[in-house]
Amino acid sequence: MLVRNLDFLSIPKQFSKVEIEIHDKNSITLVYIENKGYSLALKKEENINSVFLLKTDILPNNVNDHSDREDFINVIKMLLDKIYSQEDIKEYEKQHQEHVFLRLMDMLNEGTDVEMISEENSKIYSDIEKGFMKLELDIMDNKINALNSSISDVSNNLKSTVEDIEESSWGNKIKKTIDQNNWG
Repeated sequence: MLVRNLDFLSIPKQFSKVEIEIHDKNSITLVYIENKGYSLALKKEENINSVFLLKTDILPNNVNDHSDREDFINVIKMLLDKIYSQEDIKEYEKQHQEHVFLRLMDMLNEGTDVEMISEENSKIYSDIEKGFMKLELDIMDNKINALNSSISDVSNNLKSTVEDIEESSWGNKIKKTIDQNNWG
């Protein structure tokens, strides 16, 4: 009998969602999935253009000095670049990625304009849920592949070492035989 505990795949039944309008009906949506991470989405009016999942343990109330902070901000920068690439906007009028990051986190932390989304009231909920399950499975696959690769490397190194020992042993026996019989 095979038994699997898939609790690691289960995610909360509600997510916290905040949204900031960036420019010309383009907005960035941040969804917090407790104990899993975040989802960032780029929206034009009500159409979702891009969705990213960020598996991290950054908490909305503790964003400073976290190792994932810069990667998180870089994803926001990608979304902002995508918005601004379609517009002719002066540089000083563009929103800065770190400022957007901090505003989104403050909104979550302070409960400002937070919408609770669930499977019943949001289309993006099921996309995020499936995405995180797939992400967890991909992480497991990567770990298994890395383990298999390590096992293969150890096996190949062991085989090579055994062959070297055998060759050395045979070489020593042949040399000893040649020396004993004065054939050399």
